[in-house]
Amino acid sequence: MRERLFLVRLFAWFSLRHLKHHRWRALAVVAGIALGAAVFTSVRIAVRASLHSFVQSMDAVTGTSDGVVVRPGGAVPETLVAPLVRLPEVETASPLITAYVEPEGRGDLPLLLIGIDPILDRPLRHWKASAARAEGKTAWLELMKNPEAILLAEAAARELAASPGETLTLSYGASRKRFRVIGVLESQGLALADGGLMGLVDIATAQEFLGRHGVVDRIDLRAGPGRLQEMEAAVRGILPPGVALDPPGETKESGTAMIEAYEVNLSILSFVSLFVGMFLVYSLVALNATSRRRELAALRSIGASRSALFRLFILEGAFLGLLGWALGIPLGTLLVHQMVRGVSATVTLLFARVRPEGMAPGLWEIGLSFLVTLGVSLLAAYQPAHQAMTVRPREVLKPETGEGGDSRAAGRLFAAGTALIAIVWPLSNLPPVSGIPLAGYLAVFILFCGFAFLSPLFLRRTGGTLAPPLRRIGGEPAFLASRYIRDSGVRVAVSVGALITAVALFTALVIMTHSFRNTVELWVRQTVAGDVFVRPRTAGANDYRDPLPQEAVAMLQAAQESWDVAPYRHFSLHYAGVPYQLEAVAFEDLLRHASFIFCRGDPTEALEQAASGRGVLVSEVFWNRTGLGPGDRFQAMVLGTLIDLPVCGVFRDYRTRGGMVYVSLDHFRHWTGDTHWSGARLFLKDPSEHSRGRIEAFRRSMLLGQGARHGLEVILGTELRREILRIFDETFAITTVLLAMALLVAGLGIATTLTVLVLERSVQLNTLRAVGADASQIRSLIVWEAVFLVSAGVFLGLLCGGVLSVILIHVINRQSFGWTFLYSVDWPTLAASVPAIFLAAVAAVVPAYRRALRQSPASLLREQP
Repeated sequence: MRERLFLVRLFAWFSLRHLKHHRWRALAVVAGIALGAAVFTSVRIAVRASLHSFVQSMDAVTGTSDGVVVRPGGAVPETLVAPLVRLPEVETASPLITAYVEPEGRGDLPLLLIGIDPILDRPLRHWKASAARAEGKTAWLELMKNPEAILLAEAAARELAASPGETLTLSYGASRKRFRVIGVLESQGLALADGGLMGLVDIATAQEFLGRHGVVDRIDLRAGPGRLQEMEAAVRGILPPGVALDPPGETKESGTAMIEAYEVNLSILSFVSLFVGMFLVYSLVALNATSRRRELAALRSIGASRSALFRLFILEGAFLGLLGWALGIPLGTLLVHQMVRGVSATVTLLFARVRPEGMAPGLWEIGLSFLVTLGVSLLAAYQPAHQAMTVRPREVLKPETGEGGDSRAAGRLFAAGTALIAIVWPLSNLPPVSGIPLAGYLAVFILFCGFAFLSPLFLRRTGGTLAPPLRRIGGEPAFLASRYIRDSGVRVAVSVGALITAVALFTALVIMTHSFRNTVELWVRQTVAGDVFVRPRTAGANDYRDPLPQEAVAMLQAAQESWDVAPYRHFSLHYAGVPYQLEAVAFEDLLRHASFIFCRGDPTEALEQAASGRGVLVSEVFWNRTGLGPGDRFQAMVLGTLIDLPVCGVFRDYRTRGGMVYVSLDHFRHWTGDTHWSGARLFLKDPSEHSRGRIEAFRRSMLLGQGARHGLEVILGTELRREILRIFDETFAITTVLLAMALLVAGLGIATTLTVLVLERSVQLNTLRAVGADASQIRSLIVWEAVFLVSAGVFLGLLCGGVLSVILIHVINRQSFGWTFLYSVDWPTLAASVPAIFLAAVAAVVPAYRRALRQSPASLLREQP
């Protein structure tokens, strides 16, 4: 205990006083750590809040059910409820209907309408109306007796400004109905579904309003105590063909896995800011360990042990990390609201609608942020602390610079860096763990370390090689700067490593974003082709459960004189727990105007087989998620019919709610007997310079005619494609913010390093002034050093970024989301951005530039021993 107290007192006397004396450089390091910790914490809080909202919504709807009776691709007959309830193994069987409907005047705020049997559902789902009675009756009884009654969750009532006793008009397709709000559900149980934007009605009311007479979406089952397996066997024994018993949490599990993969992606990306901040801690602790060797030798001469010096500098790194973390937590609470907005919007667009609430950091997030920040700081301080242990007591008389080993150290680091880079690609291609590319992320950080290890020898070699030509270009200041960089050792290379990391990340994201956008644009033009798209309103939100009305189909068929009409039938299904979309399309009509971007299989042969009903086409996402590729057999039960066909090709597709499977519409009708349309694409047969006006006129006639009567959604192809690209841009908005943070921290690293170099060499610089160098030459020397360091960081960063982009595109995105892109480098953006980054980093010389000649040479030289 006494030894520990002495160490603390020594740390306060030796280290804290020194940091206080050089507070500006310490504050720069703390600011970098604080910014990294704030970004890391706020991103994780934002994603966890979105994930909590999704899981809470799924749990609210699932309730305590043990199984779900569904009919893949269709609705479940309501007549199944009675025989299921009579099974002795079944405690309760409750039918359920859900649909997104549109409140009048608030089409931008879809409301989740849930229809239940209030009696059968009581053991499964909990809900409570804050107005316990309505007109003298209990709320559940009023729901059953009044076909216009609805209970709104608190969030929905607040958003729609609807109070008990008021009326609310809802629309669904062609159906429009006035409901009376009989109460408000407290924020618990079922009222938490869909972030509280939900309404509860009796199932008979829902069937009448939604046009689902005699059918329900599903029947939730609860087994008797200890009779789950018996229940499953008994239920499967009475289910008709085409109806299945599924686990209750299948949708929740698949959605949770996708959001968690997104969380890991953002967490790793946000950690880069902390990783860059690690270089700042290393730089400052290394400076103190090097510049204070005489003081360390004095401590050794009066009895301090080697381990005491090691612990002293480890404590210094820990102190910087803890101070940065303490400042980062309140800063993170300021950032979290912006992060939540961006992250929840992306999660809603990509996976499922979420409305996160309760964004305060929990103990787990605070603890994780603390451990990561402290761990990064300790790791950064380890090597300088180990270097401090090498100080000998005799150095109190004549300090040793230790620079003689820099050449050997640079060579060893270069060899280690080369070895690390060599293992990056094979390591990144290891299989993911639970759908998360952990090996890929490890490979990314090994790549950063590898290129950072290359920088010391790179600086030494280029500094020596470029010194003569730089003398001709910039004179003696340029020559001296290059020679100093050559001889400066490993410590100067640390800040170059920070810049390498930031520039590499920037380069990789620019390439990835450009590749993604180019591929998506190609996909939109070729696959999402069409002049007009017609489907039921809210079809996307409701998974195309309702087909187009026959009157609308007849109207579209009558338009075939001027339009090529390509109908399709769309279903949302699951394959071994993986969600996907099955679409039966009229290949002959579609391929006259659209095409597919294949990544596996022969396109001509694959399209011919699919069009003739001898195979299916699957998207790259479906292939990566399920493993079903060319030659494998695809099986799916749809509308009571088993589709069993070989996979004949894999195409690129970037729809975000699962993979796609295409099958021939004509053959699908023959197999299932289903002749409905889920929607249709229309192509103008004779496009001309007046095509836009004709397309607009057709859309208006549709909206005013069949569209108004049957609740159709009529979208122009140009608008749909523009919306897809807008969604793409929004998904990368949060990435851009994280990238800016990493670049800012890297800029702090350059500023800190240059300032440290100036302070460390104050005697040398002022000696030059004393022997005749003027102030402009001294400042020019500092600027040339900055140019040299930044040039090295940008050059190596570009190389590192090129490798990183390949890993991101072909490994991490494939393992995380199931898709890859056509690799494409955005040369114009890089050509414009790299000089801007270069100039911004060089501008970091300003603090060092201002401090270089603040003290007169005479007074400074007089102070030296």
